[in-house]
Amino acid sequence: MLGLEAACALASQGADMTVVHVDSRVLNRQLDMPAAHLLQAELFSRSVKLEVLANTECITVNDQHEVNGLLLKDGRTLPADFIVMAVGVIPNMTLAQQSGLEVNRGILVDNFMHTSCPHVYAIGECVELDGELFGMVAPVNQQVDTLVSVLKAPRISSRKTANSDSRPHESENNWCPFISKPLSLKLKVSGIAAFSAGQIAFDDSEMAQVERIVYQQTSLNHYLCLYIKASKLIGTVLYGDVSESGFYSQLITDGSDISLIKEDLIFGEAYCNLEKIEAAEPNRPCQVSHT
Repeated sequence: MLGLEAACALASQGADMTVVHVDSRVLNRQLDMPAAHLLQAELFSRSVKLEVLANTECITVNDQHEVNGLLLKDGRTLPADFIVMAVGVIPNMTLAQQSGLEVNRGILVDNFMHTSCPHVYAIGECVELDGELFGMVAPVNQQVDTLVSVLKAPRISSRKTANSDSRPHESENNWCPFISKPLSLKLKVSGIAAFSAGQIAFDDSEMAQVERIVYQQTSLNHYLCLYIKASKLIGTVLYGDVSESGFYSQLITDGSDISLIKEDLIFGEAYCNLEKIEAAEPNRPCQVSHT
């Protein structure tokens, strides 16, 4: 997302921009195929060229050690006066490994941010929990809240091991566990509105259990797709009109049973009788936001 935002901003200032991406479409983790195609068409209209399924070999320089191109693994060289790299974050685990902490792709932690070493905690982009890495601000802020709840407790406990006392410590009742929540992402490019939340990618076996509800208005380049599983909204992609993003995102986060409003869900919050959700879940107040 940062790469596309930078490319559009630089193109608006007169730069001749080309986005190089290893996958078959832009924002392949955030957008489904129809939304990605709409976005790519918009990028072309803004004179931002695309090189997809492109793997970089190296940056090329001239005799003055100035950048003059990008060599791809297929043998082509893209001429370039400068290169902007937006390639994400890879945890640097050298210190953790040297210290004897358990690591995989990141430093392994539990839901209370304990590492494998007693009284050592980790949060942020360097940690891994249940196979997931965290590169966004929102989950890291949640990790901070969890760690504060642990550290301010009267008694600090180390992470339990298989041989440790399985009885909960008294202070654990005051701890606030970190629970990974579905992320929502919005593209921040002037004139381009794209949003996604929850799970939008599935393998064949998963897709057999997922229902897609799609609305598309071609003349306005508006696209909306809802992914529903077991009477719950688990993912959504919006392009062009993202005014209902908060409504759908809240339904995904709350895990609400949407079976009673499913027929109207594609039309947005104004067409959904949210009292039906409240009636179906009498023991839990409806947390759907009204925006």
